[in-house]
Amino acid sequence: MSTDYRLKLFVTSIVVIILLSAATSTSAAPPSEIEKAKLAGKTGKRLVGVSSICRPPRSSIADTEKWIDEAALDKPDIILLTEGCIYNTPASASREEHDAKSDLLPEGGPVTKMFSRKAKQHNTYIMACYWRKNPDGPGRYNSAVLFDRQGKVVGWYDKMFPTIGEIESGILPGKGAKVFDTDFGRIGAMICFDMNFEELHKQYKDKGAELICFLSNYRAGAKIPALAIKNQTFVASSVPGENGVIVDPLGRTLAESSAYGRTIFARINLDSQIVHIDYNVDRTARLKQKYGPQVQIETASPEAVYFLTSLHPTKSIQDMISEFKIELLDDYLDRARSVRKKHLPKE
Repeated sequence: MSTDYRLKLFVTSIVVIILLSAATSTSAAPPSEIEKAKLAGKTGKRLVGVSSICRPPRSSIADTEKWIDEAALDKPDIILLTEGCIYNTPASASREEHDAKSDLLPEGGPVTKMFSRKAKQHNTYIMACYWRKNPDGPGRYNSAVLFDRQGKVVGWYDKMFPTIGEIESGILPGKGAKVFDTDFGRIGAMICFDMNFEELHKQYKDKGAELICFLSNYRAGAKIPALAIKNQTFVASSVPGENGVIVDPLGRTLAESSAYGRTIFARINLDSQIVHIDYNVDRTARLKQKYGPQVQIETASPEAVYFLTSLHPTKSIQDMISEFKIELLDDYLDRARSVRKKHLPKE
């Protein structure tokens, strides 16, 4: 046997051993049931930390960095900043100067780079509202820009309904609702005057937004819980000062800013669903009997609905609803419309 042949045989043996070792180590650690559920997007207990910084617009980059660092102490999954949180130009600047110094995304300028750096530093999503340059000519957009945990610009939502004054000053209107699929759920954005327009609310409901981020210079008041109830979604607002809120799909306030607390935080569970009480009483009772503390069933008596939340490590609330054939609120209302239509008197 030649020396060259022995050397080739030895190298081949080593390669085979390495491959067998890798295969053994891979097969020795199959994914757990929880890991499988996560891969399938079916995990319950989707707890999400939301921070809203309720500070005045036109703040400095240095102050904004400091406020982000403070909000990050709660280890949030997303941090929100109000409409126009930072501008690159003074209010007295000309329209042309405002346009010229707006950030061209996704590359951006100093503002974009700062938010990108802070998102990566704190391993959190950041949604901030500032001017975006129009790449096709004059004008600019009032945009909610989303950064992921690595600091990458995920995308942006352009304010669909700028005020008349904004449009006259060069702000271009956006084309409609936009949702972003994050690692914790599907979110959407609305900016200030947008809150007044039902057609935008409906677009977000149709697109399945689980959390609507409202970045604004007005507080909106009762319109925020009204939106949460109507769309059956969580809503978090970032406004300058008091009355920034985080509310659940029942319209309940989970956190609210004040003159003494400008940064608010709440943990929300996106693995939840609103269902009507009608026809679901026995079904939800059986659901609770089977899953006990792994499902939370809250009764909103005046509204006659249940708020169902999964706390199970592998079963989502949708899995549980399917298992017990629980009828969703919108499905029930559609069924009521259909029955009514069949029984309308003939004219």
